[in-house]
Amino acid sequence: MKVPRSRRRGKSRIFQVNPGEFKVKIIKNENPMTGRIVDLIDDPYRTAPIEKIKFEDGSISYLPAFNGAYVGMNVSYLNGSDSIGSIEKLKDIPIGSTVYNIELRPNDGGKLIRAGGETARIVEKSGGKVSVQLPSSKIVYLDENCRAVIGTIANAGRRDKPFYKAGNKYHAMKARGRYWPLTAAVAMNAYEHKFGGKRRSTQHKSKSVSRNAPPGAKVGSIAPRRTGMKR
Repeated sequence: MKVPRSRRRGKSRIFQVNPGEFKVKIIKNENPMTGRIVDLIDDPYRTAPIEKIKFEDGSISYLPAFNGAYVGMNVSYLNGSDSIGSIEKLKDIPIGSTVYNIELRPNDGGKLIRAGGETARIVEKSGGKVSVQLPSSKIVYLDENCRAVIGTIANAGRRDKPFYKAGNKYHAMKARGRYWPLTAAVAMNAYEHKFGGKRRSTQHKSKSVSRNAPPGAKVGSIAPRRTGMKR
């Protein structure tokens, strides 16, 4: 059997995802201070513009730009401010506020809500934990010392304009270092993928595969605890 796509992507340089030019994260500093937006950068790898913030101590942070950001604007850092663009700990942000670039653990720089037009909402605070509702409506419980940026990420209308042509989509994906176009496994030949080799309308192959299956056949549900529809 041919080596499946997922395994080729793990080994080959051709399929590696471009990490991007800028490390987008919140600086590690516990001192309250003020920063200034010195530049707004159009990064083709990302779905939102990047704001370059220079703080009083000379440190620089790159973050997804919020809706309404402009060059020369001052932003607050750990000052207890609830203004748009401020970087605060979750415990200091009022309930009902919209936030983005949220840390999963204190001082990790921000992991959640980083795509253009996205935002989350603070729902509740109790016992050192803060409940945050994600765009999917899922609620996550995070440490109150995790930091986040108040506001909504810019470029909310990025999905309003269609690509029109396959070439436009190709160049957009190439700029982001994405593997595209993707072919469905059931549309492949039998030697290319475990799910290939039959008509797409009559796919009844089992997705379960042994934990000890050889590379190339180890695709689908690997050593599942249970199979079938939940009833």
